[in-house]
Amino acid sequence: MQRNVGTVRWLSSLITPGAWLVLATWGLQQEEPARLAVAPYVRSFCFGALAAAVLVSWYYSQGRVLFSAFVVGLTVWCVGTLPASAEVVKLAAAFLLPLNIALFASLGERGTVTFSGLWKMALITIQSAGVVMLGELRGGRLEAFLRWGQDPSGAIWIPLTQEISFAAASVALLGLAAIRRTRVEAGLFWALVAAFMGLRQAGKEDEPLFYFGAVGLILVYTVLEHGYEIAHHDELTGLPGRRALKEVMLELGGRYAVAMCDVDYFKNFNDTYGHEAGDQVLRFVGSKLLEMRGGARAFRYGGEEFTVVFPGRTAEEAQPFVESLREAIAASGFNLRGPNRPEKKTGQAPEPGPHNSATITISIGVAENSKKLSTPELVLEAADGALYRAKESGRNCVRLAESIPA
Repeated sequence: MQRNVGTVRWLSSLITPGAWLVLATWGLQQEEPARLAVAPYVRSFCFGALAAAVLVSWYYSQGRVLFSAFVVGLTVWCVGTLPASAEVVKLAAAFLLPLNIALFASLGERGTVTFSGLWKMALITIQSAGVVMLGELRGGRLEAFLRWGQDPSGAIWIPLTQEISFAAASVALLGLAAIRRTRVEAGLFWALVAAFMGLRQAGKEDEPLFYFGAVGLILVYTVLEHGYEIAHHDELTGLPGRRALKEVMLELGGRYAVAMCDVDYFKNFNDTYGHEAGDQVLRFVGSKLLEMRGGARAFRYGGEEFTVVFPGRTAEEAQPFVESLREAIAASGFNLRGPNRPEKKTGQAPEPGPHNSATITISIGVAENSKKLSTPELVLEAADGALYRAKESGRNCVRLAESIPA
């Protein structure tokens, strides 16, 4: 259930706010009085939004967004400033824009003032020089390629060659968004959509600037939202992190229960199998937590500890759900993917089985709010005490807080 909710949330994040900004920009074009009212400010809005995207992404060290905003700004300047005689240069810039954005997204994040950042800036410089040199050429196969499919009537400026470039880059960005599920790829996709709609209006006075201003806003929001995502989500397990847990607990009201979960013998497991295997275990437990029912909201608390919040439930009502979680993890038979087997076993780490597998178990403590446990912090502390009792009882079990009848 929670996995389905997570998918719905991801789909929602894929279209918000990029799709709404593009739609709003399009709607503004259809309302002539509104468009004319803001037209005197559209140039300042466009370049101001793109400059803001560059500055914010530089501050947050988001090189993918920074260099994407930079090439968008160069394209806007090229298309809107160069004379009609330099149309081949404009077509080349429009062709390279989506390919650059897709390339920056696929390379992953390597910061801004780094070797990777310098390499990307060098690539942009080389392309800019090549485009300028192209403007000196007339005719030939390259110009024919850039003009392929161009509308003879001039109603739509962007030829079929550039449309194919945008389509290929959009498919690549959607694929990256589906795999990585971060805000950056989704934001770059909608920035590309807005840029495409702006280029289709090239040659008109103000219309392209509205769309490119929307590109800047989309990229600014992308950087800010990605920063929030990093701060509030655990990259290893995909679960919300401790900061997100604190915010949720501040919003809790009425009846609720909290469960503290801890992977048994995790330190010994790490010592025996290595930290890479330990990360596999944490991802495995996180995936099981995502499958919990009963309105559970799971969080990575820290280390090998996880927290599950049950809004609207008592500890006894939450107990069957955490028992199902414990049983599912113990019965799964975790398979180690690493090639190395331990030479010897230390402590009481999980025993390896056939095909380099190990049995993983967790211990759980559950508490609910009451007159005595009147704050989320006290409930969390009580759940942690119940977890300690579960550890003392032999592990791989669930214990309720002492103030709650078992």
